Amino acid sequence: MEWDNASHSQESAMSLTPSSLDSPAPPIWQSPNMTDQEIVYDIFSYILEMLEPNGADASYCYERATMVPPITAESLAELDMHRIINNPKLRHDVNFDRDLHFRPNLDGSKGRQKVKSAEQYWQALEGELFMLGFGAQMKMAAADAKVVAYWERVLKHSQRRLRSMFEAIRDILKTLVPDYEQKTIIERLDVDLIMQEISNGVCDLLSLSTWLTKVLKAHCAPMRDDMVDEMQKDIEVGALEVRHEKLVSGLRQLLSILEAMKLDVANHQIRHMRPLLVDDTINFQRHYNAHRIATGKIDVCKARKWFDAELEQLTTPSHQATHLEALTSALLKDVLFNESNPIPPTFYLDSDRLKCIRLDVRSTVCYSLCRKLLAELAPTRVSSSELLRAQGALHASISAIVGISGRFTERIENIAVEIVRILLILEGRYPPLDTSLLGLVEQKLAVALNPASEAFDQIARDTCDRLLPKVTMSVEEHIRLSALDLQNALVTSAANQLPPPPIGFGAVLAPPEPARNYDPDDDIVRRLTHVICLHWKVWAELVYLAPLRAESEMLDAESPMSPGSSGSLSPTMPIAQAVYAPGKKWLPVGVTVMEVSTGIPTPTSSPETKPEQPCPDSPSQSDAQQEHESLDAQQQQKHPT
Repeated sequence: MEWDNASHSQESAMSLTPSSLDSPAPPIWQSPNMTDQEIVYDIFSYILEMLEPNGADASYCYERATMVPPITAESLAELDMHRIINNPKLRHDVNFDRDLHFRPNLDGSKGRQKVKSAEQYWQALEGELFMLGFGAQMKMAAADAKVVAYWERVLKHSQRRLRSMFEAIRDILKTLVPDYEQKTIIERLDVDLIMQEISNGVCDLLSLSTWLTKVLKAHCAPMRDDMVDEMQKDIEVGALEVRHEKLVSGLRQLLSILEAMKLDVANHQIRHMRPLLVDDTINFQRHYNAHRIATGKIDVCKARKWFDAELEQLTTPSHQATHLEALTSALLKDVLFNESNPIPPTFYLDSDRLKCIRLDVRSTVCYSLCRKLLAELAPTRVSSSELLRAQGALHASISAIVGISGRFTERIENIAVEIVRILLILEGRYPPLDTSLLGLVEQKLAVALNPASEAFDQIARDTCDRLLPKVTMSVEEHIRLSALDLQNALVTSAANQLPPPPIGFGAVLAPPEPARNYDPDDDIVRRLTHVICLHWKVWAELVYLAPLRAESEMLDAESPMSPGSSGSLSPTMPIAQAVYAPGKKWLPVGVTVMEVSTGIPTPTSSPETKPEQPCPDSPSQSDAQQEHESLDAQQQQKHPT
């Protein structure tokens, strides 16, 4: 069957004519001087008054919604293999997450805006499909040449989004099939031909959906087959019954399927490339960050001053602090006490990770303050064991109250109610209600949970004193491990935390596992250890162990980018390679580093002879983004996909 084709019954074809749809007053077709804007206004009016039941919404969205589909080849470009293996952030993050994977990002305000924009786009597309079908019918029914010319203009101006939709489908599909199928995709999804057929009312959408179904099922995971069948069903119903909302639903599902296929391929590649990417972390990041230092994208002087200040503070006449001790101490103190100031620029890839650690450490401090307040207000006759149980119950209740966000100050009233409830239970009073005590607890909590308070500062310092030797010892134990061994030792797998599956049908009484001492600080110690060890391996010789230069020399030094700069070698941008093979699979043959000359002097590898770079200004976000786009452009030129 064809879309609004002559093969439809006469009754079905006539169902879209103006006489059967309470058409608005006919425009002045005879006027040859109608402007393009007047034609567009007519289109808005047709959609508003003739499309049921969502004409008003469809007309509004048709006028204002974005012209680009929510999913395009450009929006999915970061899932391409060459982008994955040359993404510094991803290559760093994969060290800390065994199950790192891509997913649609619909979180936060930007995510909500994406969803809203997508909904408006699909409503606009429904209005466009209506106009294309309606306009084709009216054009075929017209007998006057002026009327035919009018509807031809209407059809031309109605095509606002459908062309880019088919282009997006074609371009994404080309990235999902082997080279030998590229020609077939291009020929079958000839967008100019499809749009011409739609304008003339002879586009065979059923044949197109059947072909797309075969192609998708041949290349997608079996778990996606149901989605493909549903997509085909909606397109068939929309074409046969002239239901534009069903056509939109089918096209929407088609783009969702293509996005899911791209995600499946990208996540499959990450799983297979993960050991190679992790193993090459140190090598890749040393090259990458040497390039950024030489181009003035990282303020190494700020990081060096931060490090040297802590080293000097820790060193006493009786104790010479090591560099690792200084790095560990400085980072832990920043996490606990320096929330207002940004972390050193050398930690730019760990910024989000350190924020999460800071939140968890702060939560530990707040839990301690709440337990301390409960103990302070508890009756003196309560035994230590009862108090411990009460504090454990309070901890569990507070965890449910604040959730993973850890916003204690925003939940003071709720926490206070729980503390009062437990206090009155300890006193044997039921029902537990005491408004005067509740006001006292709220007041004490508000003071204690304020980071500027003396109580908070004291608990934070106690926490730092407790964590620092643990983290220092853990770093010393793990610093000699490779990046892959660090991941195996410090990153827990979710599968390891699950009990083994039952074997057989019966049940046996298993002996209890030997008791193990659980340290609640272990998780924070492990995460900080991983960050510090990787950081030291990458940045030690680049920044922290580099020889110092006098400040006057640094001020007089020429910029690395200046014509007068001299140097024998040039820092290179690491470019990773992978090989595409027939059969829809990327073969991770290894991660190689290619030397791409940049014409920028490179410091020698020896700390004794390596001159320190002048202090550059801190890089802006746009600079980093431009550099990353430049890196991608180099890769595309050398290894087109």
